[in-house]
Amino acid sequence: MNLYIVTGTSRGLGAALARLIARDAENELVAVSREPEGDIPGGVRFTADLSDMRAVEALCERIASRVRARRYGKAVLVNNAGIVQPVAPLERADAAELERNLAVNLVAPMLLMRGFLRATEGVAGVRRIVNISSGAGRRPISGWSAYCAAKAGLDMATRVVALEAQSRGLAIEAVSLAPGVIDTGMQERVRGASANDFADVERFRRMKEEGELRPAEDVAADILAAEAAGRLAGEAVGDLRSLSAGAE
Repeated sequence: MNLYIVTGTSRGLGAALARLIARDAENELVAVSREPEGDIPGGVRFTADLSDMRAVEALCERIASRVRARRYGKAVLVNNAGIVQPVAPLERADAAELERNLAVNLVAPMLLMRGFLRATEGVAGVRRIVNISSGAGRRPISGWSAYCAAKAGLDMATRVVALEAQSRGLAIEAVSLAPGVIDTGMQERVRGASANDFADVERFRRMKEEGELRPAEDVAADILAAEAAGRLAGEAVGDLRSLSAGAE
């Protein structure tokens, strides 16, 4: 059996990943979202507010309890949950929204990586961490100070995890993966921002109008195909588009 833990599964890319993972009877899925918990196709859903660090710690403990007595061929953590708000110049950004952005996009994934590594030690032959990052973590975007900072931090945290695994000879692969532009609710919210808050809003609206946004199902399929083929190993910070092009 393979273990997949995926956050942010209520919609968008996370929901698409969960659906595809659940189709394979060899996979056990632990889906994390704000939706009611319980049994779901392929596994179980745990409810957690990823902006609440005590809730994240409790989630890690629940995952550890679930997998402790089991054995998997591989265990995969996909840190997918994310928020873009606040979208505004930094001087107009709400302090609580800044804090929540960094909690959900950076601190929670780091705690989940820590919990995953602890819970799966001796439980899985191969352990993989896939952090869903963004090009925004690698170039500045006006109005996205928190999102850009959080994703840049996630990229670096992933590099450190990969380095630590390599230096200790552990069978752990970690990648911070930019998936490209996806047709999701997050993109819809970004397109609804005012030009005063988000200088690039017209560019994002044009991408939608010109069909440049990829369906979440297609992106999810590409991520899982690359993961299954071992193509995410190597560079700790990557781009799905280059991986997909290399596979053609």
